[in-house]
Amino acid sequence: MMKWTKRIRRWTWAHRLTALAFLALLILGSLDSVTWFRGSASGTTLLNVIPFTDPLAMLEATIASRQLHIQAMIGAGILLVAAALLGPIFCGWVCPLGLMLDVIASLRAFTWRRLGGRRLPPIPKPARIEVKFAILGLVLGFALFGRLPLFQILSPINILASGVIFPADVGLVIVAIIIVVELVRPRIWCRTLCPLGALYSLVGRFSLLRVRINADLEAPKLCGQCVRRCPMAVPITDQYIAESKRSIDHPNCTRCGECIDDCPRGVLTLGFRSRRAE
Repeated sequence: MMKWTKRIRRWTWAHRLTALAFLALLILGSLDSVTWFRGSASGTTLLNVIPFTDPLAMLEATIASRQLHIQAMIGAGILLVAAALLGPIFCGWVCPLGLMLDVIASLRAFTWRRLGGRRLPPIPKPARIEVKFAILGLVLGFALFGRLPLFQILSPINILASGVIFPADVGLVIVAIIIVVELVRPRIWCRTLCPLGALYSLVGRFSLLRVRINADLEAPKLCGQCVRRCPMAVPITDQYIAESKRSIDHPNCTRCGECIDDCPRGVLTLGFRSRRAE
């Protein structure tokens, strides 16, 4: 076993815990006895004052209804500002569906080792990220012409969260389908299909928080371990380390820190970049 796999995966466990905490808050918010946090995966209210609204849900509702929803716009604005500063951290640190897919990936790796798999899985091919931007356009177009928030109805993120909070047969079926798809095509939803992830990627394209590349290390070894671990199939070695870039600005990077946990030489870190240095 390689030495660096014995490390405590601090970033991995950190983003899992934050996503689990958000899911726990949603469950608490469904209880009548809890009044300081209410809502769903599409929108919540903290202390009956501070709103947090899914930006795509706000856009769909505004376009479909032809009306401005001030509270929803404020709640979406808070999350969009966070994405502009920190990148698409919702995808890497909050999304309940991402948490479930992350756990499935760990179980798959555990099973691989138990079955005697010694060689690392092949490096995943880069995702076709343009597809989810096209889906984002289709979703907003449907809201405009069909006057219906289609994604909020069909979103597996909302369905999964609702299924956990209010267990039902339909929710369990959806979860089972997601698990089967994940086993066949890992992270295809997050990498290629999710319109909410596309929106956060657009807003967070030039954020200050990034995975940084330590330029002081001489000739970093291109072992490819970070690429194998990256849940979003970001081509870290070929497009960033090999080209001597100082940080990763790929639209699919969710700042989850998985690559940092697996970097054997400490080449990668998570921090705020300097605009002058970039």
